[in-house]
Amino acid sequence: MKQRLQTAVETAGWAGGCLVLVLIGLYQGLQQQILSVRLLWLSLEVVWIDAISASLLFTAFFLVAGLLLLYEVSKRATTVPVLEEGPELTAIIPVYRDETVLHRSVESLRKTSYENLEIVIACEPADEATIQRATAMADETVSVVTNAYPGSKAGAIRTVVERSAADSFAVFDADEIVDEEFLASGMGALHTERYDVFQGRRIPEPTGIVETLAYCERVTFHASYKLVELTGFHNCRSSSTVFTREAYETVGGYDDLLTEDLAFAHKCYRHELSVRQARNYTSLMEAPHTLADFWGQRKRWRMGQVEVLHATLTGTLTGGKRLRRYISLWRMLTSIGGSMFLVVLVAKLCLLVVLDAAVFYLLPVVATALVAGGVAWADARAGDIDGVVRIGLLAPLVYPVFGAVMLKSILEYGLSWDGAWYHVEKAGG
Repeated sequence: MKQRLQTAVETAGWAGGCLVLVLIGLYQGLQQQILSVRLLWLSLEVVWIDAISASLLFTAFFLVAGLLLLYEVSKRATTVPVLEEGPELTAIIPVYRDETVLHRSVESLRKTSYENLEIVIACEPADEATIQRATAMADETVSVVTNAYPGSKAGAIRTVVERSAADSFAVFDADEIVDEEFLASGMGALHTERYDVFQGRRIPEPTGIVETLAYCERVTFHASYKLVELTGFHNCRSSSTVFTREAYETVGGYDDLLTEDLAFAHKCYRHELSVRQARNYTSLMEAPHTLADFWGQRKRWRMGQVEVLHATLTGTLTGGKRLRRYISLWRMLTSIGGSMFLVVLVAKLCLLVVLDAAVFYLLPVVATALVAGGVAWADARAGDIDGVVRIGLLAPLVYPVFGAVMLKSILEYGLSWDGAWYHVEKAGG
């Protein structure tokens, strides 16, 4: 009875919140804006509604960010120094119920051009199927350990770091297909360029409609990151990531949170660690195959954003330079608020259709399609994906999802979340 009541409250709050955001968008969109120009021989007054300004500003913002992303993705991989022989590197693969996809990461890492590499698969104690699959892959390069801090990816990484003698580490998800040059370039960035962290890019394989939607969502997020990175903040993660032991220990490792990688990124920024972004090194990951999995996975990620913000506000995720802590907090707030603002933006764009101003409605839609299609073209040229047209057509559909998922995640985190981890079913292709 209590659970049903919580669900009803969450659903009503979510629907009501979405309605409020839509009404705000409609109200703001109708507000008039006036530009008056008065010269000796000329008096001119231009009147337009806020919805048009919102369309133009968003289009300009996304085109600039998208072009920056496209430039980075299209760059030759050799812009990063390659180190094929050097210090010992431990590649960590934390796994849970990943027996069907584990071969993707292990087999691709076996092909890496970096020589001095060990691959460690960190399994959960009760996950017998994955343990058996991992043990069958073990050899002189690949070993298997049991998570000494079961129940979290952060604990699995910590287990391997504590047991390893290496001073350089890389972390990957089980379903990643890793670029052959990624580790050699990551070690070049760490030991030649002297960076603390090296970060590549992961993209979902757009094999179907839902999978393509997931790909488009990643494109829009990476585009938004580009402008944020001008402030010095980089989204270093717990996959497709190479880091030094010193960097790991400086920030206290990964925290036992839903999005331990987001917390890691904020801690790296607060402690002024240097992060080398290289989105032209691309790993493929398996995308959600159903709308339910797409919604559940994205909701988990957004709920993780709320959890990291909560941990920061309550003082359990602190440290680093004071000014950077404030900027980090502002980054969290604007990220969460920006996701919900997209519902307001969509309402304003719909208003333009009703008012027969379809040209202004189409501007952000076309901009989104062009950026997503351009990035898809670069990925297709590199041989990572096949389709381009469908990606351009589906890309604008991700915006209404952002705000809806963010609002639902905030409500669920505050009212009913019990710490459970949403797990996406993977086919293992």
